[in-house]
Amino acid sequence: MLKNNLSLATLWSLLRDKERKLGLDKLSLTERDIFLYILFIQEKNKLISLENIVKNRRHPRATLFRCLKKLRLEKIIQVKKDTADTRKSFISISSKYL
Repeated sequence: MLKNNLSLATLWSLLRDKERKLGLDKLSLTERDIFLYILFIQEKNKLISLENIVKNRRHPRATLFRCLKKLRLEKIIQVKKDTADTRKSFISISSKYL
């Protein structure tokens, strides 16, 4: 049990150190959670549908959009409109975080 606690603490410390190096430590836990979800689903596609994020997150819609706005202002993500249907938006991640 002690070894598991130690490895979990080490893992947590490594994660926080990497977040600090990337400048993610200034984000709230909710903003980090949403960003990590975007990173996770980005593995499959370069552009992530905003609709996909809204449907699959447990956060209230207003909170989600507030966090996306902060991520955009911090230049962590970019939001692009679909050229065929301007009602649809896609999110891409800044190359610094890939």
